[in-house]
Amino acid sequence: MDFPIDFVVTWVDGSDPRWIAKKNQYSTKAGSNKKGMNSQKAYRDWGTFKYWFRGVEKFAPWVNHIYLVTDNQVPEWLFTKIPKLTVVDHKDFIPNNYLPTFNSNAIEANIHRIKGLSEHFVIFNDDMYLTSAVKPDDFFSSDGLPKYNTAINPIVPERYGTGNFQINDMEIVNSHFSKKEIIKNAKLFSYRHGIKNLIRSILYVHSKFFFGFYEDHLPYPMLKSTIKKIWNIEGSAMVITSKSKFRSKLDTNLWLFKYWQIASGEYSIRSGTMGKLFSLDNADDNLWNLIASGRYKIMCINDGFNISNEKNIMEQFIKTMESTFPQKSIFEN
Repeated sequence: MDFPIDFVVTWVDGSDPRWIAKKNQYSTKAGSNKKGMNSQKAYRDWGTFKYWFRGVEKFAPWVNHIYLVTDNQVPEWLFTKIPKLTVVDHKDFIPNNYLPTFNSNAIEANIHRIKGLSEHFVIFNDDMYLTSAVKPDDFFSSDGLPKYNTAINPIVPERYGTGNFQINDMEIVNSHFSKKEIIKNAKLFSYRHGIKNLIRSILYVHSKFFFGFYEDHLPYPMLKSTIKKIWNIEGSAMVITSKSKFRSKLDTNLWLFKYWQIASGEYSIRSGTMGKLFSLDNADDNLWNLIASGRYKIMCINDGFNISNEKNIMEQFIKTMESTFPQKSIFEN
């Protein structure tokens, strides 16, 4: 490929007393340990972020540049004097009238403003680990289109889930594209989406409205120009999200940019076997063995609300990652 691809990863240390004090100035409720969009889970650091960097160094040495997005924080182990790495503080790219923010949706809505960010980039959450070799064409086609794997799928109204964000995203998409246009442009009946996704699309194609896309919760290849376009035509919705200090049911999220690419047909189909979402709620030897096996190129290992033995799970998680990535990366002191 003759274009650079950057990685962007967002990270927060939710145990930092200074950060907690700042957060609690704006909402004491958001600092509670209860379930919810802004619970402790949303900000918890498991001590495994260094393995994200080890995975990138080992399995994506071709990446052009890495932008680590933080809120006046730097991991104590991080070696920042690497030409390939830039630590970006919120104030460096998010307009001042939206700051401070503790809302990942607001951060990602403004991610295109990062100085020097290339047109083609991939957004990672800090729980999305590379566990086998990836290539540029896992994320973008040769002509520069982002790659996704999806299907027609109902939005799940889960109590502490992302359903509200997806509804807001789809309201915008459906206001600009008809159901017929989406189905045609999105190539949803291609076998390349995989059998499960093909069946999903066949099951729901006769619904009156286009109600949603299947979301695999893997890293998001993005075009900076698409985010700028949506800001230009849906600025009021983007401002509502950007002004929210904490995640709100009124927010859109970064899936809006992805869904726009799919609905417009400006995307390419990615393999459905590249990665998978896992939860620490039900972590056991099967998960630890999978991490080490390299079966998936990417594993999103999500925190959970109902982890039965957190101390033991954390120890096993770190032990497995250390065994899988025993060598320090150039990004570590």
